[in-house]
Amino acid sequence: MDAKDLQKWQREKAKELFDYSHTLLEAAKKLSDHHLEEVEWGMKNALDSAKSAAKNDLEKLKSLQAEAAKEATKRAAAYQKKVKAVLKDLSEGAADETEKHLEKVRSSLVTWLEDAESKVPAHADKLSKVVNEMSETGQKMFREGRRIVNQVAETAEKNIDDLVKKSSGGKKKED
Repeated sequence: MDAKDLQKWQREKAKELFDYSHTLLEAAKKLSDHHLEEVEWGMKNALDSAKSAAKNDLEKLKSLQAEAAKEATKRAAAYQKKVKAVLKDLSEGAADETEKHLEKVRSSLVTWLEDAESKVPAHADKLSKVVNEMSETGQKMFREGRRIVNQVAETAEKNIDDLVKKSSGGKKKED
């Protein structure tokens, strides 16, 4: 790799890192916004409860707490979905970039092997074929692993949602 190619490659890598840092910054901003919403809601709820307690209005305080508990369950589920969406976008982007880099590496390896094939005639074509098949298999495994991870995450989220629904339903029946 000559100096010009190296500089070009370094510029590409710097741009990639810069873009990815902005992606991470945007994700952090979204997570902070969602978290801030919940903090503000919690503060408002605490202030209302404190006012009722100060007025010694126990009935209103009990009512506020019951309503806050119901609202907290709904808000927790919504918060979970918002956070999951941000993290899913982030992981999808990272996986896409990884897959792109794997393709570049595979392509470079195949090109190198094709060049080497002409220079090393004895069984080089067999070596080239084996390496090419191994790299293709590696890419397929990466894609399949990514699919399996997403499927497991979706199943886990569904199980958590079902558990939340059951616990919410059980509390409603007790009331």
